[in-house]
Amino acid sequence: MRLQRLIAAFALLFAACAQVGAQRLPHATGDLSAPASASPSPIAVVMSTYGSFQIKTQPLDTCALAIKVDPGSLGDGPPKTLTAKADLNGIVQWTYATPLIPAGHGRHDVACSGERGKSDFSAEFAVALKSLDAKGFTTRVEAVDPIAGLSGVSTRLDPSLVPARDADIARMTATLQNEWKLATRGLGALTLVPSSADIVVYVVPGKGTSVHLRAVDGSQRVLVYAVDEFGTVSAENSVAVALHELGHIWCCFGAGAGADGHWLEKIPDPLLQGVDQYGLMTHPVTCLVGRGLESCPNRFSDRELRTMGFTEIPAPPADPCVTQRNVLGARLATQGAAVDAAKAQAAVVKAKIDAIVAQYPSLQLPPDVYNTYIGLVDRYNAIANDVDAKVAVYNTTVNQLNALPC
Repeated sequence: MRLQRLIAAFALLFAACAQVGAQRLPHATGDLSAPASASPSPIAVVMSTYGSFQIKTQPLDTCALAIKVDPGSLGDGPPKTLTAKADLNGIVQWTYATPLIPAGHGRHDVACSGERGKSDFSAEFAVALKSLDAKGFTTRVEAVDPIAGLSGVSTRLDPSLVPARDADIARMTATLQNEWKLATRGLGALTLVPSSADIVVYVVPGKGTSVHLRAVDGSQRVLVYAVDEFGTVSAENSVAVALHELGHIWCCFGAGAGADGHWLEKIPDPLLQGVDQYGLMTHPVTCLVGRGLESCPNRFSDRELRTMGFTEIPAPPADPCVTQRNVLGARLATQGAAVDAAKAQAAVVKAKIDAIVAQYPSLQLPPDVYNTYIGLVDRYNAIANDVDAKVAVYNTTVNQLNALPC
């Protein structure tokens, strides 16, 4: 009985509350019995592709992005983490480098925090294996530590070669970007970057054969050794070696090429001169070695540029070394002719002196003959001095010509 009264009292109370509630509710249409919609996620992905990620989150949140991809066995990969702050509308966008990596999938993991708390989200994206384009790709140069070494390199490293390694790196850093442009006749662009490069040039403090390597997954790298089979590679020619190995990204395949990626036959390019006349992709590379100098090719030939995808190929700019060689060669010819002419004059005068001596063996000369003899001797000595001066000038030009690295 007590329980029934309690239930009745509760029913009366609920009815009273319902009446009060009914008085306070406004007129409404629709199904009031439907459940309320769930709260939207704090992070909404606007775009997720390799190289670009955009989200909408709470205004002014601070967000950290982790980029999860497979960089490949030889690749550099994109940056691993990035941070940014949402604008007043809650928009955050990242754009990052997209170096060559294996085809597959990647993932963007983002975490944001602010006054309203923390939230995180993940979004996947597809990765296609891109082809490197000689018209524009990125490279970075890295020193291999002689103690730590480099994965995949079994060559014995030598700490004493660190200065040579560092000289090579300094030269490449200063000139490789421009040298690629010159080597491709202004058609190509290589951009040196501090990280996330399409291909890395590792400079090794050891002795070995510099090489371009391509993994099964499509990633690539270049090894440049401080010492090759001919001895220490000069800093200047380390750039030529790097150009050659980078050229292997595209060259040489198909007709006229061997299994090692070099041309089977050396064919001179009619527009290239001097040490560059066969281009960069022959084996062995023909270098010019002289007293205190070594000069190796650093210009791609017409057929090499075509393997890179270039079709409209301009004539190469004049080689300043070859131009200087031609100038000195012409000057040497003029100076040599002047020396020969002076010597011929000296020979004519000497013949006249010898004739007088033959006529007067005792040199008891009549006054008129004596005066002629003395005049001829003075003239001969003057010509001889002129010959000596001309020979000195000629020898200077010869030395300048021999000093040219072409």
